[in-house]
Amino acid sequence: MSGLAFAQAPPPSHPLRFLATALLWGALAGAWLLAGGGALLVSPHAPATIALAHVFALGVLGNAMLGSLVQFLPVAAASPLPLARGVPLLHVAFNLGVGLLLPAIAGNVAACGLAAAPLLVAALASCACAVLVAVVRGSGARAVRCGIGLAAAALLVTIVLGVALLAMRLGWMAPATRPLLGLHASFGLLGWVLGLLAAVGTMVVPMLQGTRPVPSTWLWGWLALLGGVLLAAAAGVAGIALPQPLGRVMPMLPLLLFAAAVIVLQRRAPHRRGPMLRRFWALGSLSLAGAALAMPLPGCGLLAGALVLAVGFPALVLGMLMEIAGFLAWIELRRRMPRGTRVPGVGSLFAESHKRRAWWLHAAAALALAAACLQPQLARAAGTLVLLAWLHAAFALWRCWRSATAWQPAPSPPRASPGGL
Repeated sequence: MSGLAFAQAPPPSHPLRFLATALLWGALAGAWLLAGGGALLVSPHAPATIALAHVFALGVLGNAMLGSLVQFLPVAAASPLPLARGVPLLHVAFNLGVGLLLPAIAGNVAACGLAAAPLLVAALASCACAVLVAVVRGSGARAVRCGIGLAAAALLVTIVLGVALLAMRLGWMAPATRPLLGLHASFGLLGWVLGLLAAVGTMVVPMLQGTRPVPSTWLWGWLALLGGVLLAAAAGVAGIALPQPLGRVMPMLPLLLFAAAVIVLQRRAPHRRGPMLRRFWALGSLSLAGAALAMPLPGCGLLAGALVLAVGFPALVLGMLMEIAGFLAWIELRRRMPRGTRVPGVGSLFAESHKRRAWWLHAAAALALAAACLQPQLARAAGTLVLLAWLHAAFALWRCWRSATAWQPAPSPPRASPGGL
């Protein structure tokens, strides 16, 4: 892990609170699907289904990515966040806003929407602006910082579109159109989530999975493609539509290229490390590739959305989350122990057996979700597996943190008396 600025690491509790909350939102998503059953998997435009999508998009992915940025920017990208002291308040405001947003979407509760909007706007916009300031001031790789900056800019656009769509749903503005919904999803999922994962992945994939370094030209080219896709989506809403075949293919390309790059890098890795992280990223990449191929097929919109929101992106962030959690536990252990104390290595604090069970549970949940999108009567079985998968991940995180906070060095053997025989 050479090249990491450990001295700039924030207090472990700052990113950890986001990561732990992401796992709890994942368990809530499973419980929601278990309670709602097949009615949630009939139409992607049903209010309860849209609310469930936001549990994954904001509750799971939002918390995981915000927590990762709090840790990644100062340590790996040499770009400390300006609002480091406000992280606990940011965490509370963001998650309270997500909790209030769900009844506003699912039940058209205007009071909840009126309270959720300022909380989410304040939390996400301040975070996006802080990220932009951090990457401008930072001294890390320029392509990585530009990728993170593009993701933060896409987040700002997503916020504006999200507030407008919420106002339309609650009747404060004219009803939303399908293209506007698609634009919101494009900037949120492709621009913010995928853009950030790709930029961060160029550093963490070689570091933690033992692959060859990702050429900066690859990232620059991919970012240019992503920017073109987002601009094309915005132009389509403005009435400047691309030719039909090109309009269908363009949103697929960033997902397919990202997935293909991960698989190729893994297969050609000269030094394979992090076996369970490799599996999580392989599962996520294959799911994203499947979603991209399903996008243009008639009647497969729900399946494509589930593969992206509930399987692909969560698999990628959960694999990284467990690595970050072990790293945070190690930092906490180092801070508690006197200087010179020999502490366990980073990789030993988060048990490989827990990672392995988490992967199998998420792989089973992924298959069940894909089947339930085609056969909605399987929705409750899929919800049960999703619930178990995220609960196990939360339990594994707790065990990792407990092992760090409870660890004590072995007592030194007593010294023999100078006059003894």
